[in-house]
Amino acid sequence: MLKLELPMKVLSRNVLDRQHWAVKRKEKQHWCLLVRNQMRLNKVRFTEEKEKHSIEIISYRSRKLDYDNLVGGCKYLIDSLIDEKLIYDDAPDYLDIKISQQIDKKQRTVVVINEK
Repeated sequence: MLKLELPMKVLSRNVLDRQHWAVKRKEKQHWCLLVRNQMRLNKVRFTEEKEKHSIEIISYRSRKLDYDNLVGGCKYLIDSLIDEKLIYDDAPDYLDIKISQQIDKKQRTVVVINEK
């Protein structure tokens, strides 16, 4: 089991949809940088081809979002996990995912990864 604590909250899908394409690109690059940093600090190995993983994403935020906005907002985070080779793919054959949210004053995102 691996736990990554990322010091950024997941934005809602509504916020992401309203952003300019260049801002969206920077958002995804920021997630990639945070994931890469945590992988280096925790000395995480790259995933082997076609490994199946189970991940849980917990968003700590000041107020809760609608569930569909939360899940849609996790897109760039999940894409960055794939780009940094922490998981193989987000297809159901390779990934079981659970997304939840908690209220907390310290806004952050925690990703717990279990290899199957």
